[in-house]
Amino acid sequence: MRTYAEIQADARDGAPFANGTEGHAWTAMWCERCLVDAPFRNMNKGSGCPLLLTALAGKTPAEWLDGPRDELGRVPLAQLYICTEFRPPGGGTEPRPRPEPRGMDGLFERPGRGRRTLVPPREAVTADA
Repeated sequence: MRTYAEIQADARDGAPFANGTEGHAWTAMWCERCLVDAPFRNMNKGSGCPLLLTALAGKTPAEWLDGPRDELGRVPLAQLYICTEFRPPGGGTEPRPRPEPRGMDGLFERPGRGRRTLVPPREAVTADA
């Protein structure tokens, strides 16, 4: 996972949640089950998940992808954001690879894990002509 400074620099301005109740409900479904933040929650060591710390500072991390919306633009609270760094309990520290589809032999090698979010390029400073 990237450092707090890197995450903070790439985060979108604006709070990720409309209010504290929405934020608490979402983090209860994602962050409180994630292995990334587990050492901090269990008071063993660490400073906590840098994504959650960025959200508490009022910015939306780039690793939190907007969830799917229905035809009216609504999003279920559990899918408000999809965290690309989420590690489920009992899943180890790396995401589990997707299984090969039934009847397929894996014709191509699967790509390695990399950054899966698209970050808009920084605005270029141009000199007036």
